[in-house]
Amino acid sequence: MLLMTHFCVKMLFVMILFDKQFYDPIKEGKITLTFRLWDTLRVLRGKIYRSHNLGLLRIVDVDFKKLSSITPEEMKRCGFESFGEFKEDFEKYADAEVDFEKDRAVKIEFEYIGEDIENYKKSMGNVKDSEIFSIKEQLLILEQKNQTPWIRRTLQMLKEQGYILSKDLEPVIDIPSDRVKTFMRKLKALHLISSNTRKGYSITPLGSKLLRHLSNRDEEL
Repeated sequence: MLLMTHFCVKMLFVMILFDKQFYDPIKEGKITLTFRLWDTLRVLRGKIYRSHNLGLLRIVDVDFKKLSSITPEEMKRCGFESFGEFKEDFEKYADAEVDFEKDRAVKIEFEYIGEDIENYKKSMGNVKDSEIFSIKEQLLILEQKNQTPWIRRTLQMLKEQGYILSKDLEPVIDIPSDRVKTFMRKLKALHLISSNTRKGYSITPLGSKLLRHLSNRDEEL
C-alpha cells in the first residue's frame, strides 16, 4: 500500500503480466478483460495493481467463470478474434493442463490508469488551485480553436450520462468527427476524461471538479 499526504492509493504488489503485443491496445482501452487460471481470486475489486512495463491497472470486477461459458465478445475484449487464438494463448501461460469443458478461470475486468501514480492522482482530482487555473487557461485556448463553445457542454453531458460514444457526441456539440477525437484526446491528456473503446468517453473526478469551477456564468468556456 502507498500512503500519501492528503491522498491514499491502495496498490497491492501483485503483478498482472501481459505480452508486449497487448500493451498499446490496453493503453487505448481496446483490451479491458483478461482470464487467468488461478485457484483463488488473487486480485481485488477496486484495487490498483502494477503490470510490468505497462503501468497501473484498476480492477473493475473479478469473479470465477467457466471457460466453456466465455463469449466471443469477451474474447474480443481480451484481444482475440477467435476461440482458437484465445485457447492457444491461454494454454501457453497456464501452469497446468487445461480442460476447456470443465475448468474455470478468474475473469478480471480492468481499466488502464496510466504509467505513473501521479497521473492517477490528478485524474482523481488531487490538484492544487493553481493547477486548476492552468487547466482552465489551456481549455480557453482549445475552445478558441472552434466556433462553437463545447467544453463545458461536453463535460456536463459526461457528468449526467456517464459513458458517451464519439458518434453520439458529434451531433450534440456540432463538431466534425475528426476534430471531436482530436479535442477529446486533449481533454484526456489533461486527465479530465477517460476513454474505453467499448463504452466511450467518461468524465474523471478531476473533470467533475473543473466543471464546478466552470459553473459560473461569467466563465468564458
